[in-house]
Amino acid sequence: MTIIFTRIFIFHQFHSWADQVITFIDHIILSNDGQSTVTPKVHLVGNSVGGLLSVILALRRPDLVGSICLLNATPVWGLNLPGWSGRLPAPFLPKFIGRVLFDFIRNPQTIEKYLENAYSNREAFDSELIQQIRKCTEDPGGHAAFASIMWSPPTTFDSEKESNFYSSLAKLSCDVLLLFGKDDPWCKPAFAKRMYKCLSQRDSADGNIHRYVELDNVGHCPNHEAPAAVGRVVRRWLDAGKAGRGSTYLVDGNHEQVSELWGNVIIREADADDSELNLVDKIIASLL
Repeated sequence: MTIIFTRIFIFHQFHSWADQVITFIDHIILSNDGQSTVTPKVHLVGNSVGGLLSVILALRRPDLVGSICLLNATPVWGLNLPGWSGRLPAPFLPKFIGRVLFDFIRNPQTIEKYLENAYSNREAFDSELIQQIRKCTEDPGGHAAFASIMWSPPTTFDSEKESNFYSSLAKLSCDVLLLFGKDDPWCKPAFAKRMYKCLSQRDSADGNIHRYVELDNVGHCPNHEAPAAVGRVVRRWLDAGKAGRGSTYLVDGNHEQVSELWGNVIIREADADDSELNLVDKIIASLL
């Protein structure tokens, strides 16, 4: 069993990233040097933009992907600003704007404010994480890469014309677990409900499974804010295997309490009725 955890902080050409990950999976992770005629598959766990990447990988190379787990996945990438395609090298004005904004965003005080919004619990991160994030931005090409992100066109999925994240979910041929921190200020449960509804449009005869688990008192980065809870659910999901993912329990009972270093997390599995979008959910989910 191979698990690849995907998360992107800074990268300028999204599909270049996807191409690199596919090559890495195909030639490094799953390389068997001709010893087997059966191609194994990986299981992708993607947080935030890493969830978007996981969907693209599963659509482009379904022969490599056994399942995906979307942790507060974001359905968008790139602002598609006018005047430049986002392809490097950057022209003077986008590069200048990118430098100013990038220096502001990577300021340790700004990073701390971001984390305070992204996390449900301030105790779940410390100054070490802030410095680690800051360190990721110190490459000389960071300013231009950030500008490229801002000007990048919408991400395409399984074809050059398909740029809608939600409609692409209905085309996935692998099992999907939605695992969302309920207190995410950006990718709210309404987005997960919309994802669940799109996944429900798949042909049930194909045997594809999709399930949705919520984590109370957890924000946008559940893999870091609640590692014990996320690890428990993902391990059960993977251990169940293809044959049992639809019936094996992911949560012990109606809800389950998991102790993290900063406090307790409650995990609950939502069913089809819980995943129905009310009017407020529809308005929120339509924003992205």
